[in-house]
Amino acid sequence: MTRFIQDALQKSMLIAFSAILFVGFFQFNSWIFASLEHSQGVSWVFLPAGFRIILVLVLGFSGGLGLMLGSWYIDRELFGGSNETLAILNGVVSGFTPWLILKYLTMRQWLNQQLHSLTTRQLLNMTLAFSAASAIAHQLLWLLIDKPNVNPWVDVWPMFFGNVTGALLMLYAFKFVLDRVRVKN
Repeated sequence: MTRFIQDALQKSMLIAFSAILFVGFFQFNSWIFASLEHSQGVSWVFLPAGFRIILVLVLGFSGGLGLMLGSWYIDRELFGGSNETLAILNGVVSGFTPWLILKYLTMRQWLNQQLHSLTTRQLLNMTLAFSAASAIAHQLLWLLIDKPNVNPWVDVWPMFFGNVTGALLMLYAFKFVLDRVRVKN
């Protein structure tokens, strides 16, 4: 098997893994925090926001593609085929907002590309930047595509808060586990 085919298979597996992981955590979040949902698609605690950041930090563009595919799967169920344009664009926003934020922060040298040297402050800054960008991008898209029952000036705040809360919970849990693994080695 050629190196090109091996790389393509490996990237395909990582993309599929990202999509499955994102969908799984979306379902888990819906189950555990159902009572904290502000409106459809807006939750006061959104754990998958943390996975968006983790997957993009670890897998880069492949993580973004997986997030997009996972979002398409979720949106297929949520929107029931009633608005395919919204579902497609929502997936693009979900998948590539964290990747674009990562690229921007790295380009500005506000974030180190080496995961092992990420500081707590850099992780917090990335979380805040991603959460704001994601909430604003989703709300603008939903307004432009005319998603039913959208009030972007109100919904942007719980979405931002939910992204921050969920991302911080996931990121610091992930960091805690990684620190424990490092201590044992």
